[in-house]
Amino acid sequence: MFSKIVDQTDNSLYNISCHSFLNRMLPVACAPQAKERMDSMKKRIVSLLCCLLAVAGLLAGCSGQGSGGHIVFADAGWDSNKFHNAVAGYIAQAAYGYTWSETTGSSSVIAEGMKKGELDVFMETWSDNIATYEEDIASGGYQELGINFDDNIQGFYVPRYVIEGDPERGIEPMAPDLVTVADLANYADVFVDEENPSRGRIYGAIPGWEIDNVMYNKYLYYRLDANYNYFRAGSDASLSAAISSAYEMGEPIVAYYWEPTWLMGKYDFVLLEDAPYDEATYASGATACPSVRVTVTVSNNFAEKDPEFCEFLSSYHTSSALTSEALAHMQDTGEDYNATAQWFLKEHDDLLDEWLEPEKAQLVRDALSGKTSSSSGSWLLDFPFTLTIDQEGIDSAVRSFAAKTSGFFDAIKAGLTAFITGIQWVLDLMPWWLVLALVFLAGWRLCGGIKRGILYTVLLFIVGLFGMWDLMNETLAIVLASVVISLLLGLPIGILISSSSKANTIMRPILDTMQTMPVFVYLIPAILFFGLGKAPAVIATTIYAIVPVIRLTSHGIRQVDKEVVEAARSFGSTRWQTLFKVQIPQALPTIMQGVNQTLMMAMAMVVTCSMIGASGLGMEVLVSVNRIEIGRGLIAGTAVVIVAILIDRITQGLARKSEEKQTR
Repeated sequence: MFSKIVDQTDNSLYNISCHSFLNRMLPVACAPQAKERMDSMKKRIVSLLCCLLAVAGLLAGCSGQGSGGHIVFADAGWDSNKFHNAVAGYIAQAAYGYTWSETTGSSSVIAEGMKKGELDVFMETWSDNIATYEEDIASGGYQELGINFDDNIQGFYVPRYVIEGDPERGIEPMAPDLVTVADLANYADVFVDEENPSRGRIYGAIPGWEIDNVMYNKYLYYRLDANYNYFRAGSDASLSAAISSAYEMGEPIVAYYWEPTWLMGKYDFVLLEDAPYDEATYASGATACPSVRVTVTVSNNFAEKDPEFCEFLSSYHTSSALTSEALAHMQDTGEDYNATAQWFLKEHDDLLDEWLEPEKAQLVRDALSGKTSSSSGSWLLDFPFTLTIDQEGIDSAVRSFAAKTSGFFDAIKAGLTAFITGIQWVLDLMPWWLVLALVFLAGWRLCGGIKRGILYTVLLFIVGLFGMWDLMNETLAIVLASVVISLLLGLPIGILISSSSKANTIMRPILDTMQTMPVFVYLIPAILFFGLGKAPAVIATTIYAIVPVIRLTSHGIRQVDKEVVEAARSFGSTRWQTLFKVQIPQALPTIMQGVNQTLMMAMAMVVTCSMIGASGLGMEVLVSVNRIEIGRGLIAGTAVVIVAILIDRITQGLARKSEEKQTR
């Protein structure tokens, strides 16, 4: 009986235990399955949302596409071209259902793009600035549809205050009898070249433009080369900056420019007179420049694909006065090109009837009046908010600051110019055979043997064979000046941040910004504060190239074995003794790598700095790019590469030698 009770009790306890165990374990066992189902459901929801967003984006993108296709306009970089693109683009959008965009390039680059069909329309083709224009049209490379305007003016300009003075600004006449280009010979002391104060400076046309050859020939024809230097600014933006900066500060300047432009509309300039235009002697510089046929051209593919829109382009005709009026409105109001184009079409409604069929003209008028939407934007793809920043106010403030501190920056520029001139004087003083001998010795002693020395000597000899020895010296003067300044500033900064965590924290974001900033941005402050030429090129190059030597100096000192530093301290070395006798010698190989990288980055700025008037090998490359002269570009580019390789190998050899000394 007792055993039966015990059995029943055991069974009951067993059932209770099993029930309790199952209640505890079943949720645990089912949890992974529930989690998998939940994860699967989340993935399905996310996938569904992604699909919906993709479809919505596709629909939004399609809603922003015109029914007529897409037009790629050529943008040569100047304001009038952008304005005419905006006018034609607005009409293409409103009347023909096209969308449109712009692709930037120099005139010669654009011509190549038109031949290949990569660009559709060039609204402002300055035919005289493209050396192969007539040949391209005759051979069917692309098509000329009509003339945009042909009443433009170009030549040498001076500010009116140079001749007549400006009582309101307190400026006395500087060249009261200056009337013609020939008269410039009497005023070299007025238009002083800051890099060579014993001579004057004439700002020429943009390197690579056909007109640049004509203006240079004019400079020679009137024998202005006896008292003046012909200075090429490197780019339209640089030339405009030099002219506007001189005008704002009331300084004398003589420069090539053209109309219609916002610059000539905003400032009061006088075109210097010349002999009447004669086609036979014009190219030699003996006569005035004629009005250039500024044409509308299209690619062959576009002409074949869109004859209806090409018919409108054939009728498109404006004038210098109309273009100047629009550019002046844009300058006065601060409106962008698109808003100015709409204002222009409202102001000159009659042009629509000249250019378009009645129904197309009405479509444009409806779009201008807001009856129809001409926007090609997408409600989903386009960012909905825009912060308006007073860019003109920033420009005015910076220009005002530059004008007020011009004495300070002029002193720096004078010092830099003297430094660069001194380096170039030394380089020019060294005979070519001595330079070759030094390169041979450096290659032999530093880079691993006589074969290296002979190879490097031959490479440098090739630069001389190319006829670029003098240009190489100009380039090296800028590079060496930049590197010397970079080392004088960079080494102390690197030492400072290696021993101070606070200084390192402050400098790190600054160095990151300097290293990631687009190199062209450095040219802007250099132009504003230092003008054009070699001095601003050195400033821009120094800012760009100083970062590696700072970083690697700091890194090398920080990597020195702490036990070595502690041992030096334990033997009574002061902080400065430890730094100069222990840490820097130990870090020297890394520091030399920083010097090498600084040199390479300085060489990388050679072509970029040519855009602000730095002569040398970079200017040759820039001219070849603007003119699409492959042979010239290949030779100049090869010379740059040879110089860069020699500098790299020799400085690396120095670094290896210093490292070998440390391991002995």
